[in-house]
Amino acid sequence: MAENPVKNEKKKKKGLSYLWIFLIGVPIGVILAVLDVDLGFLDVYSFSDFVAIFILFYVGVFLTINLHELGHLLFGKLLGYQFLMFRAGVFSIQKENGKLRFSIIKNVGYGGLCAMIPDEDATMKEYAIYSLGGIFMNLLTGALFLYLSAFMEPYSVWKMAAILTGGISILLGIVNGFPFFSMNQPTDGMMFFSILRNSPMAERFYESSLLTKKLASGIRPKDLQLVKDFDIIGDMHDLTKAFYLYFQEMDKGNRDSAEEYLRDVEKSLHKVPPYSLPAYYYEILFFALLKGDFDKAKVFYEKAGKILMRDQDINGLRVKAYYAYFMEKDAEKARTLALKGLEMRDHYPFKGQAVYEAELLNELLQRIETERQGQ
Repeated sequence: MAENPVKNEKKKKKGLSYLWIFLIGVPIGVILAVLDVDLGFLDVYSFSDFVAIFILFYVGVFLTINLHELGHLLFGKLLGYQFLMFRAGVFSIQKENGKLRFSIIKNVGYGGLCAMIPDEDATMKEYAIYSLGGIFMNLLTGALFLYLSAFMEPYSVWKMAAILTGGISILLGIVNGFPFFSMNQPTDGMMFFSILRNSPMAERFYESSLLTKKLASGIRPKDLQLVKDFDIIGDMHDLTKAFYLYFQEMDKGNRDSAEEYLRDVEKSLHKVPPYSLPAYYYEILFFALLKGDFDKAKVFYEKAGKILMRDQDINGLRVKAYYAYFMEKDAEKARTLALKGLEMRDHYPFKGQAVYEAELLNELLQRIETERQGQ
């Protein structure tokens, strides 16, 4: 029986979690034992104090994760990168239709996210600096928490929470500085050192951001001039490239070729970071509609969930318009969504993709109009 890649991936992540607990917990225990640290001071805390410390520490960890992303945002702005999205837990701020929109979206698998596009003249060296933003912020804010704790009342709940939060913030910055893969993506440290060493791995992952930049600059998918350079999808870079190859072939009208790439992408969804999954769900749903596979379309419509329902960009409106037409059999709703999508075309940050999106919407509008005239 063939192994399930999703289950294997979950087992691998679970194993890595245990490994990190071991790697962090054992040294702490050894240090406490060697230094003969007296933990008797913990007796001054009541059960309610420990509950309060835990709650404050949980809030502190949440802040630590999102301050990390804020570091990337600040470094990105200094480098002139284009802002796309910032998420902190369920809270999301994203650039949509040329404006910043705040929304509450269920986040699965991560606490924060910063998405930015390098400017036209960006270099890999600048991207290395951008990668350091989160680490720098964690070390800075961690030191600040520890510094402030020195001025707090001894043995107070706030002091203990500040010390724990500061320690975790510094630890997160240090760990993120080590070169390894997390959630199928290289850590900031891996990107930074790989760029300094001119590693092929860094070039491959940076290529993905360059593809995004090309679409943002106005190059449409069919003009990306991508060539498949992998036999199987081995990592997130290969997966991203296969996804762009799908768009390239769709834009050229080669839907059979596009289907092959999308099929490979669907088999490798377990390699996609949780925050990127909706974009992949959109296209699998959309292509299922074109193929008349309505059972699959319904499954991925539900997977896309509230993110798709609230999406007011041209790509989300395109998917919803086709879903209304093919699944809901509501031509008028599909027409309304398609027209709204065309109105949003000039506000979409990926200008090249917007041209392709508009053509798909016009195809649907033409189909609806033809059916009307035939009645």
